[in-house]
Amino acid sequence: MAFICVLGMHRSGTSCLTGITQKFDVELGEVFTENLYNKKGNRENGRIVYLNDHVLNTNGGAWNSPVPVNNWTPEEAGERDSIIAELQGRAAANWGFKDPRSLFTMPFWLEAINEPRFIGTFRHPHRVALSLHSRDKTPLEEGWELWHAYNLRLLELARQYDFAMTDFDLPPEEYLDDAIGKLVALGLDAGYSDAARQFFDSGLRNQADSPVHTDLPAHISQLYDELLTYKQDHDTRHG
Repeated sequence: MAFICVLGMHRSGTSCLTGITQKFDVELGEVFTENLYNKKGNRENGRIVYLNDHVLNTNGGAWNSPVPVNNWTPEEAGERDSIIAELQGRAAANWGFKDPRSLFTMPFWLEAINEPRFIGTFRHPHRVALSLHSRDKTPLEEGWELWHAYNLRLLELARQYDFAMTDFDLPPEEYLDDAIGKLVALGLDAGYSDAARQFFDSGLRNQADSPVHTDLPAHISQLYDELLTYKQDHDTRHG
């Protein structure tokens, strides 16, 4: 039984990739399957989101002001262990979760999880910022900086654990081939591939037709280029 975790920034295809992953018979527990901003739901487990928020708060952070997590309470650890036991007990084969906050709370989770398997997702920073602005009225400049904080951590973890990434801005068929191929490479049953493809709905991919903003701050553009390069290099090495 393997632990599969989808990692990425909010509004960057994490929900889509997790829905595809779920079709491979990965147990996620009770997840949100519909909400105002995602008609197929964000595929997040409410207990995990609440706990991640709590742990971030313990370390002086929040989802929109993330900080590295180094401390947690015995009560938080107990809830974590309860969640893991529940998901493992429900799983026929593999289990996992997705919550963008886990980019920062991962040390807390890995205290209790051995041999994690990760897959990451990213997209252009301006499209993420536009999506955040549409959802929360977040100013674009703040959205860019939040994108940077999350994706800097994503790249750090990717380099540490050498995991594959998908680019949510790829054309639909290319994206599906890429994502499904990488999930199968993680050890998931290729027999579920056709069902997994059916989860994707290009009409629900917000900001897909929005032009990318090219005049971004240098550190934002540089990190985006580094993500693209990492993906290309990883694909070449593991393709």
